[in-house]
Amino acid sequence: MTQTITKLQLGRPRLKLKAQLRFPAAVRTQQFLTVAGANGIYTFGVDYTVLAAGPITDPTTAIIAILDQTAGIYREVSLASLLSSSLQIDQHITVAGPVAVLPNAGIVRVDQAVGAAMTLTMPLASAKTCPVLISDWKGDAGTNNITINLSGADTFPGGANSWKIAADTGSIFLRPIAGAGYAL
Repeated sequence: MTQTITKLQLGRPRLKLKAQLRFPAAVRTQQFLTVAGANGIYTFGVDYTVLAAGPITDPTTAIIAILDQTAGIYREVSLASLLSSSLQIDQHITVAGPVAVLPNAGIVRVDQAVGAAMTLTMPLASAKTCPVLISDWKGDAGTNNITINLSGADTFPGGANSWKIAADTGSIFLRPIAGAGYAL
């Protein structure tokens, strides 16, 4: 228990008051929060077993608490905003290859300054955070093919581990499947 000394000054002489502050006798929690008290020590926690399993029907109403470490406070964020494309990046490739596609790239624009074949290496599907559209932005893949290689044991449908964009302004949309590879 904590002892707090409260000083009350009324001219001379000074009056000092010592008080022991006690935690409330009845502490209750709601929803999935828990509290346990023993020997003057209260422990607060979370009981995840009371949460209902099932799909989220509206990601805009599913709220998540996020710690903003810079500000040192928690913020609430909707699941929809976490899933939105604003978290994906546009990877614009202007240099000669080979180039690794970033795990959070939602669009990869192949737009090399010099005409040459390009090789892209995909991250493991289990590490990819979003689907990706790979596009021949320069428009010369008919002459300068864009080869997409997969990592590890990942494959495309049919078991291939590489794919070519071989037509000018061609593109491909890849959806990661963790532990399997990429669906076209």
